[in-house]
Amino acid sequence: MSKNISINSYNELEKAKNYDLKRGFDPKRKEEMLHVTLSAIIELTTKGSTLLELGSGSGLFTKSIIESDHFSEIHVTDGARAMLEIAKRKLSSPSSTLNYSILDFTQNSWSKSFDDHHIQAVTSSMAIHHAENKTALFNEVFQVLKPGGIFVFADHIAGSSSLINQIIANKRAKLKLGSKATAQQIENFIVKDNKKQEAEGNKCESVMSYLNYLQLSDFTDVDCLWRDYWLAVFVAKKPEE
Repeated sequence: MSKNISINSYNELEKAKNYDLKRGFDPKRKEEMLHVTLSAIIELTTKGSTLLELGSGSGLFTKSIIESDHFSEIHVTDGARAMLEIAKRKLSSPSSTLNYSILDFTQNSWSKSFDDHHIQAVTSSMAIHHAENKTALFNEVFQVLKPGGIFVFADHIAGSSSLINQIIANKRAKLKLGSKATAQQIENFIVKDNKKQEAEGNKCESVMSYLNYLQLSDFTDVDCLWRDYWLAVFVAKKPEE
């Protein structure tokens, strides 16, 4: 996350609390996305594995990971201390060791802080779009994983062209405004929505860009497992030695 925009934005106590109370732009679509993400992680790892979560926020997805009872150790990280404090207060586990740490995953060499851990899986939900240099981030994820480790993440994406971006923008507008919204209302919403995305430091990119960045970082079995307009789930694997 960008220290200038994203981390500072979500490090405000009141905004962190408000974020924790929200269920997302489209709760049903987000719920399905997170279900697909968790199902893939569980299918691709052995029970008792160690998992690192990047950008945990207030712990919404972390809670589901804990409740799966699949991981013996979970590293819960976020760049905003206010968000991580909310997660620490609300999360607990009788069977998994929970480790909390402040981590700005856009910084160089953060993977070195996990050298003594046996990270077999990395995940993230709705956070990676805050990173401007995704290739650098994916390089760090590759380094932190043990050979054969998997990377499954869900994120807010953009279209591959102005036409697809317009389709996505119209869908978001109609979802919030209803089917009877006028063309002018839709246009006004799109302008406001774009400004909101910019203010939050969002750097959304296309599925094709994400897949290319993952391949450039030497991941294999790279694919987009699920997509619904502006949300997507990606899978990648670090090769065995």
